Amino acid sequence: MNLIPQSEQRIIDKFWEFFPPVWHSVKAYIRHEATEKFDITVGQFHILRRIRQGADSVSKLADDRHTSRPAISRSVDVLVNKGLVVRTPNPSDRRNVQLSLTVEGQSMMDALFSNTRQWMAEKISVLGDEEFKAILIAGDALKKAFTEEKE
Repeated sequence: MNLIPQSEQRIIDKFWEFFPPVWHSVKAYIRHEATEKFDITVGQFHILRRIRQGADSVSKLADDRHTSRPAISRSVDVLVNKGLVVRTPNPSDRRNVQLSLTVEGQSMMDALFSNTRQWMAEKISVLGDEEFKAILIAGDALKKAFTEEKE
């Protein structure tokens, strides 16, 4: 027995029609860029992305990625050895080690995001002004529906 109103069911069906293929294409492009052009794994990309966004410790990264601290620490070791991440001990608490991107790591992430934005721009360039507006409105509506607390 379906208790979902027909209008909401149409939105849900449309979401599953477009979102997975779009997200799959974006993920595949990022995977290709990361592995082929920048010689990092997708997991390493996500760690670099989170450090870029402010996650500055192994603990924060492990919590964000729902992964064990030892697994994240091993990945960070690889990124340190590649010269993409630097560990800086906290002088007042030696147990606390801050993570940050090196200049090379920041440059690589800037290039990866720039390449991805350019690829996405090429993909959506076939759309008209009305379609752009509709996507922006729909995106805002979906963000509202999935991020705001319901009363």
